[in-house]
Amino acid sequence: MEQQHPEEFAEHLESLLEASDDAALAGAVADVPAADVAAAVRHLEDDAAADLLKRLPDEISADVLVELEETREDVMEHMTPAEIAEVVEEMDSDDAADVVSELEEKKAGEVVLLLEEEDRREIATLLAYPEDSAGGIMQLEVVSVREDRTVQRAIEKIRMAFHDVENDFYYVYVVDPAGKLVGRLPLPRLVVSGADERVRDLMEREVPSVTADTDQEDVAHIFRKYDLPSVPVTDREGFLLGRITHDDIVDVIHEEAAEDYSRLAGTDEEEFTEESTFRKAAIRLPWLITGLLGGVLSAVVLSRYEYHLSAVIALAFFVPVIMAMGGNVAIQSSAVMVRSLATGGEMSKREAARRMMREVGVSIITGLVCAALIYVAVWVWSGNQRLGIVVGGSMLSVILISTSVGAFVPLTLDRMKIDPALATGPFVTTSNDILGIIIYLSLASWVLGM
Repeated sequence: MEQQHPEEFAEHLESLLEASDDAALAGAVADVPAADVAAAVRHLEDDAAADLLKRLPDEISADVLVELEETREDVMEHMTPAEIAEVVEEMDSDDAADVVSELEEKKAGEVVLLLEEEDRREIATLLAYPEDSAGGIMQLEVVSVREDRTVQRAIEKIRMAFHDVENDFYYVYVVDPAGKLVGRLPLPRLVVSGADERVRDLMEREVPSVTADTDQEDVAHIFRKYDLPSVPVTDREGFLLGRITHDDIVDVIHEEAAEDYSRLAGTDEEEFTEESTFRKAAIRLPWLITGLLGGVLSAVVLSRYEYHLSAVIALAFFVPVIMAMGGNVAIQSSAVMVRSLATGGEMSKREAARRMMREVGVSIITGLVCAALIYVAVWVWSGNQRLGIVVGGSMLSVILISTSVGAFVPLTLDRMKIDPALATGPFVTTSNDILGIIIYLSLASWVLGM
């Protein structure tokens, strides 16, 4: 089927729904990727989307429901527990657990009771882990073979489990007789090996792995560091529990990026899915109140220089310029450092010092350029060279200090095991506003002889 625009595809599906032509519906989506079907389904009303999922084959509905993500919860409100259970049974264990966790408690319990015992046990196992941990995003479907088995036995295990692991399947994980992870066997090596060869003689013994309590952001760092398509998950004793595949990590990276971006803006990622106006306001207020208190403190600092401002009124004209530049360079420096921490993981002291020095070097160059420009502009505009020196010198000082604060605070929070994204937004900008005013007016008092 030729790819259609989501809205056009949605209209086509809606017409088939109205005609109650289930066979045509199944045919319309049969060769279309689930993500494209989901994109079209988002243009339908929630009740129509639910009706579509009920009419499609369960395995297709399962793939589409997984891809719906942000609208999934609303669609499932129009489905009965029995209808949801039929779709959930076709999902991988990690996706099934995610779907069940989004249901209200009573409905989730009804859905779980309708599942087969093995599915119930798997969902209960996964829901026991924090949702942002390796255990919370892993899937329990994994092929493992004992190290003392033959290649022939490993191939038989793959054949028996292929229905469950046919997607994103790259390795057979090797365990000892007790079930502890000891290696992995890549599929290409398995295919070209003799049937009677022993797994222990072919396996790779150095296997990047994570424990179930590892934070999902740390899991993403491991995927990136070792270029992995999947990673095994063990408990603290090394027993194999499951695996995490690259598609799950892409979702994690997206979530973490959205969360960090929200915090940079002084809000919370939760706000994007929150419907209540009052709750949205409650999410924003702590950050706004922090900024308000910082503004009040800035006003108090300004009041201490009331005489100086009244004596040379032109000083007041450049307060916004100094404050704005301090905030701008601090956010730039913080953003660079937060991104470095997010993509590279925890830094060594040497690497942290190197990045700090690089930021300071950049601030010296940018500070000198901006200071020279503002010095000339103020001198030409006011005819007062000393005022130009005050504004230019303050600009250079503020840029140097704001850059240092913007880079140092995320590093400090990271060392304290606090999300460095919290360092940006109102905290950094407010602190640099206050520092900028103090530097500017203190320098003015000295240079202008007040």
